[in-house]
Amino acid sequence: MKQPIQIALLFVFGIVFLCPDSYAAGGKEQIVWGKKPGHKTGLYTTQNHFVAQGLSLSVNALYYFGDVDNEGMAFHGGFNTHNLSLGGGLSLVYHMPVSKHCNLRFALSSGMLGGNNEEKFNNLDPPRDDYRSFKSFYVQPAFGVQCYPFSNAGFYLYAGIALTASFITHYEFYYYAYQEGSNEKTREKIEGSTYGFLPMVQGGLGYSWQLTNAWSLSAEFRIEYGVVDLHYMNLDAYPMVFTQNNKEINRGSTTGKWIGRDGTENSRWNDGWFMLGITVAYQWRRCEHCRIINNYRHIRGRRH
Repeated sequence: MKQPIQIALLFVFGIVFLCPDSYAAGGKEQIVWGKKPGHKTGLYTTQNHFVAQGLSLSVNALYYFGDVDNEGMAFHGGFNTHNLSLGGGLSLVYHMPVSKHCNLRFALSSGMLGGNNEEKFNNLDPPRDDYRSFKSFYVQPAFGVQCYPFSNAGFYLYAGIALTASFITHYEFYYYAYQEGSNEKTREKIEGSTYGFLPMVQGGLGYSWQLTNAWSLSAEFRIEYGVVDLHYMNLDAYPMVFTQNNKEINRGSTTGKWIGRDGTENSRWNDGWFMLGITVAYQWRRCEHCRIINNYRHIRGRRH
């Protein structure tokens, strides 16, 4: 668990320190000026217009992937509409500039998440016996860096880390078990509610459009991925230990390695989601692309 978190932290802070002309300590803005091509006089800022302090609100559509999906692999077996939550997430974000190309982002998000693999498994021959579903409500604080690599464009890259609290309001897992004293198997079901806390890494890209001097609109695509997948550290209640269900049995691997149906260990995705969001932002203390014009009207001419 430590290695993925360390890599994510290095990636986030690497973006900050690699961005040129970072602000000096103490919150003082260092504005870099340069001549605009094609003009002999006048200086223009090279800081991106969207790098400024501000608040933003976004509405997001989420697509879950994980153990309740098909073998934990995103889109394995096709697109599953049961994993899609339209308008499932809401995020409030504070932006703070750290260089002429980068904003820090402090976000608080919440929303609904769900998954269901019944349609996929019913279409298999023979049908699978491990139908699973869940619904949850999540709350997520996150920290990241939003970097605009070009001075005059709204395209940006984002990288961040987050801690997601997933409150699974209902899970339902089916399995086959042998009856005591018999060789016959019966289909059993475990259901209930539980919770999990999952550290995640985030990566995405987006584009911003300026609406007015202070207001802007952005579209962003992001992937959020859990760094582990253990009981009490997941999004979908799977795997779980016997204390989390009414049948007092373990479900799935609690060692961090997924065990296939043939008993072999397989590589797999941890829990996570794909996100597509629309954001409205209000920003202040914006450094615009403007030209310095010397004004000498306040200086009186010398009399001869």
